[in-house]
Amino acid sequence: MRVTGSRVQRLKSSLVLAALALSAATASGQTSPGVVGEVRVHGNHTTPDADILDLVGDVVGKPATDQLIAEVQIKLERSGRFDDVEVRKRFRSIEHPDDILLMVMVNEVPGIDALDLTPGPMKKFWSSGMFLPILHSEDGYGFTYGVRTSFVDRLGPRSRISIPVTWGGERQAKVQLERSFTAGPIERVSGEFGTLRRENPHYEVADRRVGFGVRLESAPARWLRLGAGGRSEEVRFGTAEDTVRRIGGDVTIDTRVDPAFPRNAIHATVGLDRLTFDAGGARQRQADVRGYLGLFGQSVLAVRGLSITTDRALPPYEHVLLGGAADLRGYDAGFEAGDNLMAVSAEVRLPITSPLNFGRFGIKAFVDAGTVYGAGAKLTDQDLVHRGIGGGVYLHMTILSVSLDVARSRAGDTHYHFGMGVTFK
Repeated sequence: MRVTGSRVQRLKSSLVLAALALSAATASGQTSPGVVGEVRVHGNHTTPDADILDLVGDVVGKPATDQLIAEVQIKLERSGRFDDVEVRKRFRSIEHPDDILLMVMVNEVPGIDALDLTPGPMKKFWSSGMFLPILHSEDGYGFTYGVRTSFVDRLGPRSRISIPVTWGGERQAKVQLERSFTAGPIERVSGEFGTLRRENPHYEVADRRVGFGVRLESAPARWLRLGAGGRSEEVRFGTAEDTVRRIGGDVTIDTRVDPAFPRNAIHATVGLDRLTFDAGGARQRQADVRGYLGLFGQSVLAVRGLSITTDRALPPYEHVLLGGAADLRGYDAGFEAGDNLMAVSAEVRLPITSPLNFGRFGIKAFVDAGTVYGAGAKLTDQDLVHRGIGGGVYLHMTILSVSLDVARSRAGDTHYHFGMGVTFK
């Protein structure tokens, strides 16, 4: 049933009358629960009022006790037609405080229609889903396209079930679960199970993984986030097969106010993982520190330091990759691979349009440097450090982000790095 402007006005008037009647009843010392004089229904868009009133039963003329209200709510909940039910007690007039209105507020289950007022469990589930496109391009892997089906609040409040299915550069089929909490030490719990296949841009062989992972996150402060989790995957890397397990934790400090274009802020993540595979195990440390300093006008200097190190040699399918838009522009994505990686960059970003416009468009200039080396070796012993210098443009919109960087390597080669992503939240 559609709630019109006149209904909203009558509802406001009823609330005012109820408050006045309650005040008058309190002043006169009235303790009677009153008598139900009318039942009204709100929130239904498909189920007829008459059907809901039939479920409520013949309550007009009966005492409006707490027990009666609870019985009405239980009847409606057990009908299976509503996700949420609330029965409110209101006074109909100031002159007659014993004259009670029962207001029934309902939220119909997904999948209900005029021909099927009691949909089955599967119809309810699929009718609550949202289908969103996936389209992104990652340097070194190419275009990925597909669809994500999401179901909200099916596992309780603030929960989501997502099923991404993609093809192209990244072929995946997964089931992802997550739930957020408003109280307690854990803010978010997430997990996933499924398969992923993409080609390693350095070794140029297919990397196929089937497995599952879980993660817990806590946010003791707005700027501080703690995370811990683990993964187990069956890996097929060309002709090699292995079982890789990873467990670890991380700490993130994030003072950004606008993540799309941060200014005078830091974003740093430090983590430690324990890896095990058929040939042994290793400990891997990661540190990704980024700082953003406001310069003249709206321009920003962004600096970054990335370090990934391990205490033992890793199998090729766990090697870190150097090159491309991720850490070293001016070189092909994954042009080098190894156990350890160090990369630094400095970038000046200059917005041309205001963030209040349709989108944020700007230009940038940057210099990147980095290297990879084997486990047990020292960074100070590495002679070859690759460097790229260049510039680019970017466009950030509500759901679309596009960037194009042009960089020249130390050897004099020019590379173009294109990135695009479509995001729905």
